[in-house]
Amino acid sequence: MMKKIALFLFSAVLYVGLFAQLPAKTNTLVNDYAGLFTGQQRANLEHRLVAFADTTSNQILVITTPSLEGYDISEYAIRIGEEWGVGQAEYDNGLVIVIKPKNDTPGRVFIATGYGLEGALPDAVCREIVDIDMIPHFINNDYYGGVMAALDVIMPVAVGEYSYQEVRGDEGGFLALAIVVIVIVVFVILAFSGNGSGNSNIGGRGGGGIDPLTAIWIGSMMSRNHGGSFGNFSGGSGGFGGFGGFGGGSFGGGGAGGSW
Repeated sequence: MMKKIALFLFSAVLYVGLFAQLPAKTNTLVNDYAGLFTGQQRANLEHRLVAFADTTSNQILVITTPSLEGYDISEYAIRIGEEWGVGQAEYDNGLVIVIKPKNDTPGRVFIATGYGLEGALPDAVCREIVDIDMIPHFINNDYYGGVMAALDVIMPVAVGEYSYQEVRGDEGGFLALAIVVIVIVVFVILAFSGNGSGNSNIGGRGGGGIDPLTAIWIGSMMSRNHGGSFGNFSGGSGGFGGFGGFGGGSFGGGGAGGSW
């Protein structure tokens, strides 16, 4: 019996020693423990995430770490989300991005979603964001570019501004193309019809026609507007203050990751 108790105590101590090194909760949304970002990059990311949180109440936490301290990266990200309370308790609308750079072990990244974001950002979508938007940048040591590219997709999808398919162009792309084609055709017809005299007025200044190049430019602008601007929460010189603190959100194991 004594041997069993001693073995149990030894196992408990070993477990605590292996899994007790999660970083302490901070009051910032960007925690770059691995030193992957420059000072300006950290400031830009923090400003963008604070602006997003203030505007939508969704909270996105970015953590980089040189070591996972014995955790699987998914468990690391989910426990951070739970223990830090990322997101609002009422909506569970938090998201945690954990990045462990490639060093003596492979690079790893994981996106963990709170309960409230699992519908908008299911595991398959998170995996595509990791594979398409993050890892190609991370392979080239462009961690800032990878995170910003991921946020360009995550932010509009998380708030329901666009579906994931619309962001990727899988839906709505044909409509946008149709708008461009119709606008170009209409303006080109007007340009060539001119004042009915058979003169196209292309490149001219005196008639009522419209330069086809102008028509193409207008069409492209309409297509861009139709596709939406995913920089609505890109930060900049807006009037948002510092981060106001985490709201007590919960995580249920949703998300996905990858390695390189």
